[in-house]
Amino acid sequence: TVIKSMAAPPSREVPLYEGALSTELPRSFTDASTFREVPDHQEVWVDTTSDRSVIIEILEQKDVDDAQAIEFFLSDLAAFNEAIDSKVLHSRPVAPEEVPHLRCRAFMGLGHQVVAKFREDKSGPVQIHCAVLRLPEVTTDILITLNDPQAVDEGSPATPEVFFAQLLRSFRIIDWSLFA
Repeated sequence: TVIKSMAAPPSREVPLYEGALSTELPRSFTDASTFREVPDHQEVWVDTTSDRSVIIEILEQKDVDDAQAIEFFLSDLAAFNEAIDSKVLHSRPVAPEEVPHLRCRAFMGLGHQVVAKFREDKSGPVQIHCAVLRLPEVTTDILITLNDPQAVDEGSPATPEVFFAQLLRSFRIIDWSLFA
């Protein structure tokens, strides 16, 4: 059973931003824009079998040193989420073989926040797996986050690390005019 828990769940390629980008997500993930409003610069996908969610954001490139990018974005997310507590557990550059379809500087990290889901009274711990894809030629940062609430994930078919690695490995930019 340990090997099964490490395996990536059955997935499918999903178009993002009307097909300009794509990635693979588990079949249990659904497009949140079908049931709630999502800002134009974001793609939000939620897992129908857990409280996990994936958010992909296209942002104007931030004037932040590469070495500080993960800390900057996780800090920004903590402020936006009104986190009671937050910390960056680690960050590192992403090796080219981890993002084989991209030619960019990429960084990933792991953060921990204590937040209330949808502003509920009760707070809970959330691990945030984060990647920043830096595209200086189009002055853009792509922020990819996997929000993994800790209390609800027992029995999930894949570790968040395996799932997030597959998401990055399959991420593609199909139409660069998206950034024009």
